[in-house]
Amino acid sequence: MSRLSDIIRRDRTEPLVAEICSVLRKWNIEPISFQPQVNIQHEGDRPRTMYLMRSGWIYSYVVLADGQRQILFLHQPGDIAGLADFGAERVSCSMRSLGECVVLPIPFTAIATLSSTAPDIITYLLQKSAQMQSILMRTLTAVGRMEARPRVIWLILMLHERISGSGTTASAVIEVPFNQSEIGDLIGLTNVSVSKMLCQLSDEGFIERKGSKVLLRRVADMQAMINYEPMGFLKGSYLNLKEDYRERDAMKRI
Repeated sequence: MSRLSDIIRRDRTEPLVAEICSVLRKWNIEPISFQPQVNIQHEGDRPRTMYLMRSGWIYSYVVLADGQRQILFLHQPGDIAGLADFGAERVSCSMRSLGECVVLPIPFTAIATLSSTAPDIITYLLQKSAQMQSILMRTLTAVGRMEARPRVIWLILMLHERISGSGTTASAVIEVPFNQSEIGDLIGLTNVSVSKMLCQLSDEGFIERKGSKVLLRRVADMQAMINYEPMGFLKGSYLNLKEDYRERDAMKRI
């Protein structure tokens, strides 16, 4: 089995790599690769598995009564896709690969074993669940209360923070993993509106687009425009606090 050294490092999960590998080996779990635009699960299925993202992107979505698609969440490396369906009778949403991706399928039946043998992994799952809830709450605020322009700015800043692992105001290049239609399905805008807002931001010097890559030139100005508050997931994380306490205990023994 491949090592999980490429699990997202900005969440500082390196101490869990060996432990996750050891536990998953006991379950004979191997990575699975998906081609672009493949449905990984369907709304209404019986929930059996959650997926530890190793590489690529997956999005969760539902099909509304009028046939339109609503994208709910964008899963990146290090995320646990499908965690929200743990304990449910039916899967609440479908999941689809954006591009080529690799995941580690973790059966829900493994959770009982993990809870007694790998408490750090369980805590990691809880932390990821809390992060997902925070992002979903912010998405709801953006879609429900913001006009088109602030919604697009919010999405750019959110992706900047998640991809770079930082809420800094420094200029940065990010690769937007989905097209304008998918962006619209995530933040409740039409393809035309998304294109118009991106063109405006580009003309005004806030961003520069080159294919799927977006250069953020005026991050601080965009943050000020919509009063964007960085999510700051690294601060106060369980693993960081655990290391802090270890250092304090070591100092006391000196």
